[in-house]
Amino acid sequence: MTTLADRKRALLQADREAALAEKRRQLRELGAHDLLRRVDEASTNWRKDPRYKPGADLSVGFVDMVGEELRAAMADLGASAARLESVRVVTTLDQAVSAQMTPFDDGSGLVIVADGIFGMCSSYCQYLALCADKRSHAASRPMAFWRVLRDLGKGELFGYEDVLTALLRYHTTHQRALAASTQLGVRLSPEGERYAWQLSHLAYRFVVGHEMAHHVLGHSSGPSAFAPGERLPACSADDRRERDADRLAFQATRCASERLSHGRWETLGMRERATMAALMAMMALHVAERTLFVHRGCTHPPAAVRTGWLLEQLKPGKQQSTRRLLRVPMKATEAATDLSEHARPFSWQALDPDLVFSPMPRSHLEAIGEFDAMQCETEAFHVSWLERHATADTAWLGEGARLAAADEPAPALRRWGVDAGTSRKLCDPQRALTFFTLKEYITRSFTERGIAEPWVAPHALAARC
Repeated sequence: MTTLADRKRALLQADREAALAEKRRQLRELGAHDLLRRVDEASTNWRKDPRYKPGADLSVGFVDMVGEELRAAMADLGASAARLESVRVVTTLDQAVSAQMTPFDDGSGLVIVADGIFGMCSSYCQYLALCADKRSHAASRPMAFWRVLRDLGKGELFGYEDVLTALLRYHTTHQRALAASTQLGVRLSPEGERYAWQLSHLAYRFVVGHEMAHHVLGHSSGPSAFAPGERLPACSADDRRERDADRLAFQATRCASERLSHGRWETLGMRERATMAALMAMMALHVAERTLFVHRGCTHPPAAVRTGWLLEQLKPGKQQSTRRLLRVPMKATEAATDLSEHARPFSWQALDPDLVFSPMPRSHLEAIGEFDAMQCETEAFHVSWLERHATADTAWLGEGARLAAADEPAPALRRWGVDAGTSRKLCDPQRALTFFTLKEYITRSFTERGIAEPWVAPHALAARC
């Protein structure tokens, strides 16, 4: 029987072929020929995969696989077969949604996860793999494995806070400024690459599992739903539904790993990785919600709160070592969400090329750094910048800036040329609003009013800030 979730899923399925064509066009324009080659190779390999269907891509097959893994794991944990059968999962190119569960009147539910949140999780997992790589290669090969285990137990494995901060800031600035999800690469050994991919799989499983858990547990409203145009959901730091969904997602993530493991040692290792991956997924959602939205609901409690819930499920000794282990990732997470004048903006020049790489042109990487630095300036700077760049014909730039600084956002938008109806919707504090949605309207208005390239992008960025 076709459910309402099935119908909605069909409507939300992205045209991946069209998206690939657009991505290829953008890469050609940027001169990112190496990345274009990699994209083409991945696309060719995916078309040879038995799971390939016309119009689909690897991410579609992957999310379907994750959904099936979680259904089997939750069934083992005693979840309702009827609830498991009625939930669907879809991945979307729309960056305005990170992860949400939407219930329908016929009892079905749809989990929606954006490609962008997988990229954010992947950045954390590449970072974990980098730390493990460096530790294992610093030791003699026979002792490498035991050195890593010892350091994990002491909570001393992770360093490279600047690298993780840069990975996250590059990703979020890309999304804020360009509404595109793009990552930096981390130089890993073949073992490190396999480890990073495995961790990413586990982290994504936790994200999907959390939303599936809302449906399985019968949470009638969509407590973690947020998208432009939707009323903001309410969620307190002690929301029992979120706590229960996290617990079931964590159990299911570990259970699915155990089901796919062979032997006692592999099972123990997968449990450890599932724990770290779930924690990284929580941080990824924390970063997305706090950097991509102007208005947002408290859709998930803060990462520190959710981490406490998860650690409660570990043995006391393991709780202590894991807390120590999380110090550096948590510090980098907070640094990545800092958009004040005290922030450390992304800087390609400051990164060690032996650790981080990118196939994007240097000019593009430096432009992202400039965007990040500009968005971390003070309000007074942005007002002054727009006033300074206004001419006799564009005096409305400075006038709108002064209105915005005076806490009059709707009049400011109207002065910048956004129509009254749209301005009211954008300024409704009860509706979710992303930075890149706001940018889209301001950029369109500035272009229509005669601001030409290359000035329209920085003008729109200053106005949006």
